[in-house]
Amino acid sequence: MSDDIRGLTAQLASDPGSLAFLDLAEALRRRGQLQAALTVAANGLGRYPELADAHALHARVLADLGDGESAFDAWMEALQLDASHVGAHKGLGFLYHRSGDRRRALRHLEAAAEQLPEDRGLAAAIARVRAEGDVPAESRRSAGANGAAPPDG
Repeated sequence: MSDDIRGLTAQLASDPGSLAFLDLAEALRRRGQLQAALTVAANGLGRYPELADAHALHARVLADLGDGESAFDAWMEALQLDASHVGAHKGLGFLYHRSGDRRRALRHLEAAAEQLPEDRGLAAAIARVRAEGDVPAESRRSAGANGAAPPDG
């Protein structure tokens, strides 16, 4: 267990109401400890059901576990709580792209780009989706062009 995970675990153990669950679950997710990340995220979400970041974190873990349907629901809940939540828009953009719905993918990716206009990865994702074709003209508005993979959702 790395020092950051150990420290966050100790912090959360000493203060179960702490928002440290966000960082802990993300650190576990990045290490590939998805079941542990899911448990931490779900417990934190139980304490903070009105926190959009908690729903978005839960969605990222679910997406990593291959549960796109539940991830979709969690990202939609995050948007219900915060309509401009960048992570939720990026995640939904990725899911829509993966399902072949480029119009909705662009809508969400562009919404995220409005919040983060300097994000090159997001600009690249938008360019890639546009390059795949079949995108209505009204969706061809924001971000630059680079052509890489969809953003980490």
